[in-house]
Amino acid sequence: MSLYSGLGGPSAHSDVLSASPDSIDSKRALIEEIKRRGRATVGAKNYPDADALYSKGIELLASIVAQEGDNAKKELAILYSNRSLVRLQMGKVAEALEDADDAVKYDPTYVKGHWRRGQAFTACGNSPDALKSFETALELEPENKALKKEVQAAKERKEQEEKLMTTSSNASEGNADSDGDAVMKDAPKSTSAPATKSSAKPKVSSKSTSAKVDDKEDESVFTKSDHVRGYKIRSDGKKTSYFDREISEETKALIGDIAPKKIDPNNSIASGNDVATEPLPTAEGASAWNKAGTWEERNVSSWAEETLKAALLNAEYILPDGSPSPGARGFVSKVSKFDGHASFATVRGKKRYIYEFSVTVDWVLTLGDDHAKVCHGSMAFPDIDGTVELGDGYDMTNYSVEGSSPAGTGPLLDRFVRDGGLRDSIHRVIDDWVRLFRSTY
Repeated sequence: MSLYSGLGGPSAHSDVLSASPDSIDSKRALIEEIKRRGRATVGAKNYPDADALYSKGIELLASIVAQEGDNAKKELAILYSNRSLVRLQMGKVAEALEDADDAVKYDPTYVKGHWRRGQAFTACGNSPDALKSFETALELEPENKALKKEVQAAKERKEQEEKLMTTSSNASEGNADSDGDAVMKDAPKSTSAPATKSSAKPKVSSKSTSAKVDDKEDESVFTKSDHVRGYKIRSDGKKTSYFDREISEETKALIGDIAPKKIDPNNSIASGNDVATEPLPTAEGASAWNKAGTWEERNVSSWAEETLKAALLNAEYILPDGSPSPGARGFVSKVSKFDGHASFATVRGKKRYIYEFSVTVDWVLTLGDDHAKVCHGSMAFPDIDGTVELGDGYDMTNYSVEGSSPAGTGPLLDRFVRDGGLRDSIHRVIDDWVRLFRSTY
């Protein structure tokens, strides 16, 4: 049966899951197809299908490992490691740990096998063994920055657990009295005597120390206490703080008018008593008030929405010769949902491009010489933003096929719409739009 001949069951991958190749070559071909689909399903976060695919791949590869030797063992370690990741995402922690164990059994030098083992131990709450696994992986790949972070995090978790154990052990050494208060064993008894009331009374002077105070303060009077508090008398006779600085009329004349004024970059700008004949320089992309260009942001969301929608509507894919349906055309027919914003900031003379969009597109695939057979549906790209490197692709969710499709087109849609082909074309037009954004502003 061809890999693309039909669904044959409820799963989109029933064609490969139900296949039973006999020869090593046919098994090899099927394993490669399973790997490709496995990567795609993990990327789409379809973990149940990924689990089924990797399980089938492990079964096939295990049947030829005796004939192919070490290379097949290393490949088997990769499949076990991948399934460990998938099962960990599904919450199957014990099974994920078993797969990681098998990965390092088949290839003790496989870094990701030890990495997955550490992740599984972490999920189990076993920080000591997680740390050992991460350290083993780091020994195999000492320059791996991500592994260094994993080792550090595992050490911190282990230390926290040890502190908690110590605290719990110390707390258990105490007993509780009848009122529920903790009492330490062999606590020393208090030897202090009870306090007695004193019968002595303080002596009170018979002379009154009060004096009549005038309610009106005389600011010109400079008392001894004023010296202590740090007051002084200004030239106008007012009493003020010692730290108040009095500016003379001559000084005011030298300073000139310091009231805030609107800046117009196209006109001459007064500076003290002199007049500049040329406008002050402005950092590229900054406004007149932001001469240093320290931070200024400009919203270009309207432009971004218009141009990104136009780019998405140009996405298409023509199935090549040799494919199951040469000449079939997949394309984006509509941008049904669009949400987000875009701006660029000038930071100390340098540009920063800020964008974040979530879009849903409707797609169409036409089949046959006359393109009369039509399949259609939608897919969403929720995270189009600056954290994605150009060429890495964008996460796709909510893929759907609407209505009834012609018989046998399920695998075709999976391969050339959902997992590649049109989806890759959409990735490319988004990357091209990012380049346009950066070159326009």
